[in-house]
Amino acid sequence: MLSQLARLTVEADGRYATSEELQFLRDYIESLDSRVSTYQKIQAAEAEVLSQLEAKWAANENLFGQGNNKLNVSTCQRDLKNMIRYTATTVLSSDLDRLRESCLLWYQTIVRAYKYGHIANITYPLLNELMKQFLSAEEAALASPVLGLNQVILGKT
Repeated sequence: MLSQLARLTVEADGRYATSEELQFLRDYIESLDSRVSTYQKIQAAEAEVLSQLEAKWAANENLFGQGNNKLNVSTCQRDLKNMIRYTATTVLSSDLDRLRESCLLWYQTIVRAYKYGHIANITYPLLNELMKQFLSAEEAALASPVLGLNQVILGKT
């Protein structure tokens, strides 16, 4: 929403925005209660979602490698917690462009540098499915594009 508003400010410079150009604001306002509810439910479910994901990680003994090649599980846990929070914030702000530009592309570089794309390929589809357990159908519809973007950008590394 903020990115759209910034674009509108530039595009409508020196004139009034048209009704069509302002429609995204009406849509956002109409969905605000659902967005706040989704944000709060994701916040409340964070610990349970992380616990379930960590259990899935533990079931895959070779996921983090062995011996000296073992990846730092606590780093992955921290990063995943941050991604859940970024997801909630993006649902609230309705700004996929900002998520992609300010977080996901940077995080994708980290995933590649530390060579844990295989973990992302397993984790992000699971995260998408787990979130649906905690959200209503309307809330899941708001969160799904954000979770899908996370999965596409981070899971392809």
